[in-house]
Amino acid sequence: MTIYEILDDIRSDRVKKCIVDADMYNEIDDQYALAHALGSERLEVLSVNAEPFYNGRCVDFETGMTESVKESHRILELCGREDIPVYEGSRTKFTPDNGYAPIDTPAARNIVKTAMESDELIYILATGCCSNITSAILMEPKIKEKLCVIWLGGHELDFKDCHEFNLSQDWAAGQILINCGVPLVMLPAGANEGSKGGTCNLWARLETFEGIRGDGKVQRFFREEFPREFIPEGRPYRPGDWTGPVRSIYDIAAPAVLSVPEAFGFEVIPAPVFCDNKLYAFDSTRHKIIYVNEIKRDLVFEDMFRCVERI
Repeated sequence: MTIYEILDDIRSDRVKKCIVDADMYNEIDDQYALAHALGSERLEVLSVNAEPFYNGRCVDFETGMTESVKESHRILELCGREDIPVYEGSRTKFTPDNGYAPIDTPAARNIVKTAMESDELIYILATGCCSNITSAILMEPKIKEKLCVIWLGGHELDFKDCHEFNLSQDWAAGQILINCGVPLVMLPAGANEGSKGGTCNLWARLETFEGIRGDGKVQRFFREEFPREFIPEGRPYRPGDWTGPVRSIYDIAAPAVLSVPEAFGFEVIPAPVFCDNKLYAFDSTRHKIIYVNEIKRDLVFEDMFRCVERI
């Protein structure tokens, strides 16, 4: 499929098969993204891969991955979907020490096997770094023809830099991914003031989650219990304070691209370059990707609420 045909497919009502590839223990948002995908009538979740990360919630990169495995199982059990397998991902980053060779993991092999055995396009909802995905592509380049990666990586193209959390966790893996030609939907994180495009605009307060209705254990968990682990009450908001009473639920953007595509502005552009100095560079002759330049926050949250209510 061409990148334009994939964009048409994204906008269609066809049910899409997907792999969730996430640093599930990193923050508050991956858990909502997984529930969003599980409850969507437009998505069939085949498996969950654990990506590594380090942000202070874990002692090192490897522990971030192993804790993400546990958190993935916790959310799947809560949602009654223990039938969905979870695969361990990379325990290390791409490095020049091994010539940037692929990192052979159960998660990378899962991507290769799923893609090669499928008779339709497989979407990867990538809400962490891309070590697993890049490894899979290097292990079997043929899968580029059978995948579309929807990745939260980098910032908006006119932002001061592209040094975003997911990308910076494994910079070399991100560079390989953006350069390799796999069909890609790029969801930028950081945005300039007043911009409609960055996933940082998917902010929430405690009262935001009151939009989730229902009295089941899943609905109560995501409406009442889980947000309070991350969003303290009784203190004023200070800009830039991510431990305060406002949090961006970035990662729900990935399943929303397929579940409620009308909430997004898409454009097909030449793939940007992630430079070593953490800035963007541009070349009009590069292969094309799909870039998200607008996110309608309310539509995304409303769809997430509906999907969680369906579980």
